[in-house]
Formats: sequence, C-alpha cells, structure tokens
Amino acid sequence: MTRNTASTDTNIVNRQGANALLAATIGFLQTNNISKQLILDSVREHYGLQRPKLNLRRYRRLARAYEAMGTVMSTWFSSPKFLDGDCRPLPLSVSSGSLSIHGLVRASRVSISAAVAIRLMQRSRSIKIDANGYYRPLRREFVLSEFAVPRAALVIERYLETLHRNSSRNKKECVLLLERNCHVPSVDMTAIAPILRDIKSRGSAYIESVNGDIESLRQKGARRNGSGELSVHIFAWTRLSRRKTKHPPKF
Repeated sequence: MTRNTASTDTNIVNRQGANALLAATIGFLQTNNISKQLILDSVREHYGLQRPKLNLRRYRRLARAYEAMGTVMSTWFSSPKFLDGDCRPLPLSVSSGSLSIHGLVRASRVSISAAVAIRLMQRSRSIKIDANGYYRPLRREFVLSEFAVPRAALVIERYLETLHRNSSRNKKECVLLLERNCHVPSVDMTAIAPILRDIKSRGSAYIESVNGDIESLRQKGARRNGSGELSVHIFAWTRLSRRKTKHPPKF
C-alpha cells in the first residue's frame, strides 16, 4: 500500500466516521426535542468567519451542580454519620442540624448550597420525599429528570478532549489515560441479563472503591496552580442487530 493510498483511505474513513458521529448526535438531539433550526444555526455559527463566544453560563453552572450531587449522594451512602445500624442511608430533613440536607451538603464539601441541593433532589427520581417531609434516597446514582442533553454534552465534551490528548504528538499535552473497550458482534440478547447485572454491580463497586481515593485528593481552600479536574465514567451498551453481515468488513 502506497503512502497516497493510505492517506486516501484515512480520509475516507475520517469522513465516514464524521458522518456517523454527526448522524448519531443529530438523531439524539432530535429525539430530545432540539429543533432542526437550532442545530443548523449552531453549525453555521461555528463555521462563520469568527467563532461566536457562546453563553454557556447556565449550562456550566447546572453541570457543576449535577456533578456535585453525585458527591452528595455518595456521601449519603458511605459516611457512617448518615447511615443506620444496617448501613442504610438515613432519612434527612430540610431543617438545620446534623441529620439534614444542610449537614449532608456540608459533609460532602461541595461547592453548591443546601438550597440548590434540595431543589435538585425535588426534581430527581433518586430521592423520595415521605409524608413527613423527610428525604429518602432510592438509589446511589443521582438522576435528574429531563437532563439527557446537558448530561451527554458534559460527558462527550470531555471524552472527545481525552481522545484528542491521547492521540496528540505533543508530549506535554498528552496525558495518556485508560481507553479500552470490549466488543462482541453477535450475542444472544435473551441470555445476557446475568452478565449485564454483573457489569452493573462490578462497575458500581469499582466506582465506590476509587471514590474515597479521589475525594481524598480534593483541595481545601482556594485552587492553586496545577489544579484541575478528575472524573471516571463507566459505560456499557447493547443494541439489536439490524441485519446479518454476509461478508467480513474490509480494512
């Protein structure tokens, strides 16, 4: 294979990959009621003579609060202060005190206020408010209703940045992180429930095992030079085959 042929093949694959990425993104946005006009306007703006300075303040603020709520929920499920004798999270009140949302937020050492945490909990399927007004967690993961698009933006934006850094030739820019996947192209979808449960439990166990280590690195007080962010995501997917492949793919 000549250099020109290899370059042509790379260009074709990149174009097809770009089409697949854009198609998946547009399909996801349309499914979540993002209008065609907004998508087209955004594309035009980014290909103008000068890229616009987008006002993402409200999105960034909510994204940071969403991430902080993950820490709050983790504290609720792990700190002995908020667990009963059977290691189950205790119901918390909205008033001041140690066994309250205010006390939980304070113990979590997050940047959001208790008032913000309470408003987000009221919108979440992860928390139930009982007849006495106490907040009870139903699951460890914090899920926010109607947050699919901001959540996807939060993850994909950072994932693409990681891909860029991992493929960069600039050694100062490249911080190589774990980037692996396992894939089986043909499975019996009626028999995968046990392994999916295993993936979920083992993934959750891994996150819980490293959560304490990551939290111990949290800086106290003002940020210093060289500070940054660290995040871990575990993602698993399944999809029904649309058609059978008669011939093996060519590379």
